[in-house]
Amino acid sequence: MPSSRTLALTLSLGALLIAGASALPIDAAVVERHTVERLVRGELPKLRPAEGTLTVRLVASGPGTATLAAVLDEPTIREGDTRRAAFKRVEDAAAPPLTLQVTRAGPQLSVAGQLGDKRFTASARAGDWLSLLPPLVALILAIAFRHVVVALLSAVLAGAIVLQGGNPLWALWLELKSLALAPFAFFGADVQLQGYLGRVIADSFNLQILGFTFALVGLVALVGRMGGTRGLVNRLSRFARGPRSAQAVTSLMGTALFFDDYANTVVVGTTGRSLTDRNKLSREKLAYIVDSTSAPVAGVALVSTWIGYEVGLFDDLLAVLVGVPDMPRSGYELFFQVLPMRFYCLFALGLVFLGALTNRDLGPMLKAERRVRRGGPVSPGAVTEDAIQLEAPGVVPRARNAILPIGAVLVSIVCWIVWGGSAHLASFSPFALADWKAVFEADYVADNTAFILLGSALVGSAVAFALALVPRTLTPKAAGQAYLSGLSTLAEAATVLILAWGIKSVCDELGTGMALVALVGDALPAVILPVVIFVLSGLVAFATGTSWGTMALVLPVAAPLAANLSGDTLIVFASLGAVLDGAIWGDHCSPISDTTVLSSTASGCPHLDHVKTQLPYATLAMVAAGLAGYVGVVVGVPIALTYVLGFALMTAGLYAFGRSPDAP
Repeated sequence: MPSSRTLALTLSLGALLIAGASALPIDAAVVERHTVERLVRGELPKLRPAEGTLTVRLVASGPGTATLAAVLDEPTIREGDTRRAAFKRVEDAAAPPLTLQVTRAGPQLSVAGQLGDKRFTASARAGDWLSLLPPLVALILAIAFRHVVVALLSAVLAGAIVLQGGNPLWALWLELKSLALAPFAFFGADVQLQGYLGRVIADSFNLQILGFTFALVGLVALVGRMGGTRGLVNRLSRFARGPRSAQAVTSLMGTALFFDDYANTVVVGTTGRSLTDRNKLSREKLAYIVDSTSAPVAGVALVSTWIGYEVGLFDDLLAVLVGVPDMPRSGYELFFQVLPMRFYCLFALGLVFLGALTNRDLGPMLKAERRVRRGGPVSPGAVTEDAIQLEAPGVVPRARNAILPIGAVLVSIVCWIVWGGSAHLASFSPFALADWKAVFEADYVADNTAFILLGSALVGSAVAFALALVPRTLTPKAAGQAYLSGLSTLAEAATVLILAWGIKSVCDELGTGMALVALVGDALPAVILPVVIFVLSGLVAFATGTSWGTMALVLPVAAPLAANLSGDTLIVFASLGAVLDGAIWGDHCSPISDTTVLSSTASGCPHLDHVKTQLPYATLAMVAAGLAGYVGVVVGVPIALTYVLGFALMTAGLYAFGRSPDAP
């Protein structure tokens, strides 16, 4: 908690920021146009023909309808690897009319469409400066109080107050009533939920994603308790023979524990001390390795406690990305499409191994490494030797106790997807890329992603319990307590996820994304949009100390911004990856981040020494990700080449600004 003086200053600046937002030049005509286009894109499939292309005459009237002809011409029907338009627009008076009528009442825009006997109606709020209130409130309070739950909850309530005409008591009552009735709505009762938090809790997809995350965290805790995590680390530590190999082995240990960033940090930090001390690596270097192989690895791993969170956020964004060509139909598929754009995570991880390969260090880290190589203490301060005991007393660490449960989750996900997704295929070949693409695009996979993840996590949990109970490694009571202890640690993270869904819903109804699109206008070229989003996301994460909270704050704003400013699939994918990676980069550098604090604590390194020695490496990886990655990919550089350029840039940085700690 900051001092009262700092708190008062932050809140005062925040109030000035909100007051300044009321004077922002948000073009109402641009807001109308983008809002109408979004509504029509979302509802037009209700009018399209069952097959073929229908020739129609467009009759559009009302505000924001000038560009609807282009929306009608968009290719929306997928045919193999290509798409075609559902309608062919002509000026022939004999052609059947497709009528689109837009009306406005205050901030509310309504669209009515008709083609023959098919109709639709849809409405949305046209964004204005009040639409910016929830993200501003969240950002200001997160910086002021260093508590993302308070910030996100206040942001949801602020948005609800705006949508309820400025009545705080009525907005609060609707939220509380919605929370109370949410369980009834989930079990099929005909309950109208007007609050945002109750609505997201009652959603079956959201609950399944939460269930997957809880099950995987419980599995990780049980694996650690029966010695699987330490056994995996012990097996890898045999290959260390000197400072460089010890750095590579410790990095490999962190990469191998890809399934959870907290487990990674605690295990590698506590078990790696003896290995790095024995091979003359500083505690600062150990803390850097631990921090750089925790969130960057868990954030891109195909099975981790992060993927459920990221998939949940992505799935909620698909509605605002409906007009982007070749957009996936599930958050899980979108995760895979964005995965090659996770430049910072992959560069930060690669830089750890690159430092071991080149034997070069930067800035304060070079001084720390030279101190230890020349016989000095491994830590600049008092050495902390208290290690966190993950496994139960008397348990023999075994790597198989980690490999088999996590492997069971992976195998279950793949087999389940292939079984359900290949049902419509005449045949499936695991060696045909087209077959895999067809499987992941199948309706079954799109509709059951969360259920597949949850079921697979439960399969892995069953395997973990069998490994703990059958050979009597743990008693049933001890195994159950270990599993439940993992669940209890995720309470705040689950709250953040629910509030993230809530603020996304609020911002969507307020028209926040459209207001930002109108505010930015043509001033920001689409080609630099991903790198700008990357930097802004990083600054928010640095200030707030949370990567998950930053993703929840920035994604609902960045997604419509990218979709409307560019509409290009590659730029949209790069922008989504930039939000996730910017959040991890800012969290990586932030002295108030939980993983930064945990990395220094688990490694026995003074916290501020860890922060200042890690910062040059995080900055180098950030520059490589920004220039070679998020700028390179949108100007036409092939993705494979962006990674070559990125690693070349980091290598040049190590040789230009770094020195060998062994040199005189």
